[in-house]
Amino acid sequence: MHATRKLPISVFILAVTGVMLCTSCQQPRARCPSSPTSGPNSVIQDTIQALGSDSEIVRQATAEKLASLGPSAVPVIIQALDSDDVRVRLAAVAIAGEIGPDAADAVPLLAQALGDENAQVRLVSAEALSRVGPEAAEAVPALTRALDDESEDVRAQAALTLGEIGPEAREAVPSLVRALQDENEQVRTFCAIALGKIGPQAAEAVPALVRALEDESASVRSVAAKALGQIGEQAAEAIPTLIRALADEDEFVRASAALSLGLIGQGTQEVVPALIQALGDEDQEIREAAAIGLSLYGQEAVPFLVQALEDKDWHVREGAAKTLGWIGPGARDATPALIQTLADENQNVNTAAILALSTITEQDFGRDAAAWQVWWEKQ
Repeated sequence: MHATRKLPISVFILAVTGVMLCTSCQQPRARCPSSPTSGPNSVIQDTIQALGSDSEIVRQATAEKLASLGPSAVPVIIQALDSDDVRVRLAAVAIAGEIGPDAADAVPLLAQALGDENAQVRLVSAEALSRVGPEAAEAVPALTRALDDESEDVRAQAALTLGEIGPEAREAVPSLVRALQDENEQVRTFCAIALGKIGPQAAEAVPALVRALEDESASVRSVAAKALGQIGEQAAEAIPTLIRALADEDEFVRASAALSLGLIGQGTQEVVPALIQALGDEDQEIREAAAIGLSLYGQEAVPFLVQALEDKDWHVREGAAKTLGWIGPGARDATPALIQTLADENQNVNTAAILALSTITEQDFGRDAAAWQVWWEKQ
């Protein structure tokens, strides 16, 4: 164990700013040739001792000062990670997290800390690596091993961190797929999130994510649906299950499924009618998500949306008009149908049709259907 001692606040502040006083002459050690412990390494050692001080005030103030120094504090962090004092190691990984991407030089030791005997150090190390982000790609093997940690919190954070690293964490995909079966709901949720952030590089996870759409946890189902959309067109085999998910009891699952069906962009004949039906969902956010998903199909969706302008449910009619507007000039063929929709008995539908016509044609005749008709005939 490294010895610890209390440092006066004034001495501590000087230490972490790179200046220590010689105890015999009270001069800065850099100016005192008689000081046997002068030099940068002495400052680092004194600062590390402050991180392990018995005084909580000193420990906290030291940590805050180091974090404020940014990348200049990394040499201290690197040495502190090798301390026998768990308080010092825990402070070091926490400070690295506060510094974020600028602490990239500490990544190898942060990865090593994922094997620390103390679970809290392992957890905070994983959190620190997540804040470093893609620059922490070197830690992917250690994070992958951490998916088997005895602590469910560490397993969950390791998964989340792999997601923050993104596509560079693709080698962890098989382990993330296996961890989708973890007994802990949060671990499964974070694994699905990670696979989504890895994106198309995680295409091999599609079958497992499809199975996750049947998970007992709505949280897992929701993020699994979102992840499939982030993987994109390579997730086409998930379309039938995502269509069924549009009827899920949980609104977040339904919304994620609607957006993902648009992002995958395949199976127009099956998907577009299902999304048009979702325009009538009782939840406004699901209706919005369905409209966004439909808009991603562009011109392919226009004929279906024109038909939907005559649906008996005004929510569907409004959503169809809104979506045509989002498609923009590519929905020009819908202009006659939108002009007729100006006579709709529902004011929300009228307004959506006006906005759509203006966006598609770059004209503005408001609610004047006759003026719109005259203009269109001239075209």
